[in-house]
Amino acid sequence: MICDNRGQDEGGIYTLDPTPPVTTPTTFPRTLSETGLFTAVKGHQVQPALIPYSVNSPLWSDGAHKERWMALPGPDPKIDVTATRGWNFPNGTVLVKSFALEDQAGEASSRRWIETRLLTRQDNEWVGYSYMWNDDQTDATLVDAAGLDREFVARVPRSREFPDGQHKQTWRYPSRTECMVCHSRAANYVLGLTTAQLNREHDYHGVKDNQLRVLEHLGVLRANWAGDAQARPERSPTKSAPLEVDPAQLERLADPYDPQESLERRVRSYLQSNCAHCHVEAGGGNAQMQLDSTAKLDKMNILDIRPLHHTFDLPDPKLVARGAPERSVLLERVKRRAPGQMPPLASTRPDPQAVELIRAWISSLKP
Repeated sequence: MICDNRGQDEGGIYTLDPTPPVTTPTTFPRTLSETGLFTAVKGHQVQPALIPYSVNSPLWSDGAHKERWMALPGPDPKIDVTATRGWNFPNGTVLVKSFALEDQAGEASSRRWIETRLLTRQDNEWVGYSYMWNDDQTDATLVDAAGLDREFVARVPRSREFPDGQHKQTWRYPSRTECMVCHSRAANYVLGLTTAQLNREHDYHGVKDNQLRVLEHLGVLRANWAGDAQARPERSPTKSAPLEVDPAQLERLADPYDPQESLERRVRSYLQSNCAHCHVEAGGGNAQMQLDSTAKLDKMNILDIRPLHHTFDLPDPKLVARGAPERSVLLERVKRRAPGQMPPLASTRPDPQAVELIRAWISSLKP
């Protein structure tokens, strides 16, 4: 009961009535086949209207193979291209990413789809959903909002580590809440769909071209450098809207696993795609680190700085101890899969190549 005594003509006594339960069942697709995104779920054949894409620096997903698409609403959808952070998409956009694991380690032909994630923009808000593929590879079922864990087994060569020739792996199907932990407001929600990530060549069924150029030719891009004054590229006199510049003038992340790229660019690109969605200004990360690839090295707030949280019993620990990976908390977090690991969720296996990459980078930093 609420009593309002603002005045003779305005006051009153009020009571709150409970909201009646929702009786209309949800119509959200319970299976992947019901989404309409696939011409045939068996065989993983997506609708031809979906636009495939790939990224320069992929998020580590416990060794899974990934394929990505975007579905844009008609009839004339436009994506606002920004110089930094995620692009802006219209309501009705669906981003699709499917994950596959190998039954036989090292054999691409043994891949089996295990999960398809949808990131949908509805009423100006992004929402994530996960579908778990069945063993027959004929369909996938919507995972409950709480998420779940499932164990997969791959055949591997017998060794001291795997005496029975089997490698067991726990796969995390994220909850709806976990999806949005990484797809943060600071990153503008979409992690892989940025100028620096998409500025690369993609194989469109045998035809290779720069993705920015292809999307521009499709007529779905709209340059929106507003708010990116410092990062805004210089307009090319020979280039018309919407991009206004040639892709070669724009930022491009490196492939962290490409030895032809410099060590510095590989590490900074890995940190950008795996860490910077939280560890940037207002990103929600419980630290003052700035791991965005555009931050200058001396502005990252990690060099020879003592950690405010876990030190993992390291000797004289620093976030990054120049020349001393054995004292660097950043490396310890990346290589562990226990409390204090990074990323903190949706991963049960460390990235061995990234561990060695970051170790080599820290070793190269002169004290």
